[in-house]
Amino acid sequence: MTTEVASNDSSIPSPALWLGLAGLLPFIGTAIALWFGSADSQAAMVFALLTYGAVILSFLGGVRWGALLQDRVALERTTPLAASVTPSLLGWAALLLPPVYGLITLIAGLAAQFLSDWKASQVAALPAWYGRLRVTLTTGAIVSMMIALLTLTMRHQ
Repeated sequence: MTTEVASNDSSIPSPALWLGLAGLLPFIGTAIALWFGSADSQAAMVFALLTYGAVILSFLGGVRWGALLQDRVALERTTPLAASVTPSLLGWAALLLPPVYGLITLIAGLAAQFLSDWKASQVAALPAWYGRLRVTLTTGAIVSMMIALLTLTMRHQ
């Protein structure tokens, strides 16, 4: 049994919207805690933000892998599958880097995944609403990580 998602449906399903927005809370919370927190809490907040960013980047790759499961032709090609596992590998690599470089890697990974998802939503490989939802969620995640990056660089000057 397969269920098709109407790709021309422009309204974001309420659960997807609210759960997506709730998923921004760890990004925003750790960025705020890092900005206003003490130097003693800095390492813990950076670790929390990097880890959550890597998990979310991996999740986004999983979304793409899941979308491919219904496309037998795509499953026979290496490129779509490789593109869907790359975010997980990039997120993992970001955790192995020094914090500033890890944040930069996650920002770049989220931006690249957004562009890929946006294009896919424009050609109905993903629902149109998903591309629009990703604008808000990716912006919130990247701004949070940029605040963390700014905080780290300001404190090390």
